[in-house]
Amino acid sequence: MVSLIEVNKQGEKVDFAWLGTLEKILKRHLHLSKKISVAIVTESEIRRLNKVYRHKDKVTDVLSFSLETQDFLGEVVICLPQARLQAKENKHSLKAELQFLTIHGILHLLGYDHELGASAEAKQNKMQLEILELL
Repeated sequence: MVSLIEVNKQGEKVDFAWLGTLEKILKRHLHLSKKISVAIVTESEIRRLNKVYRHKDKVTDVLSFSLETQDFLGEVVICLPQARLQAKENKHSLKAELQFLTIHGILHLLGYDHELGASAEAKQNKMQLEILELL
């Protein structure tokens, strides 16, 4: 079976063993068939990307870049130090935070956008929870 989600951990020791299950969920429930790249980056790299592409000069947890082609949907970029911080603040595991951020980013690639108002935010939040429960 061809993997839909490829991860570039840049040497970081992060467990993404759950991605296979997420792929099955995305294929079955969202009919996802295009590949997605997930990149793990530093605070300085995500800040640079956030400044260049969103004109926000600050660290963020996750960014999504739609690069849609026939076989490729786009890339989700996750800041590992920020994910660690948020996991600690929210009193859950790094794995749970990475799952949430990965799903959040993928939903952005699929057209969900919580920044478009309360209705769009509710729709994205509902889908995130549904996927997390299945995962």
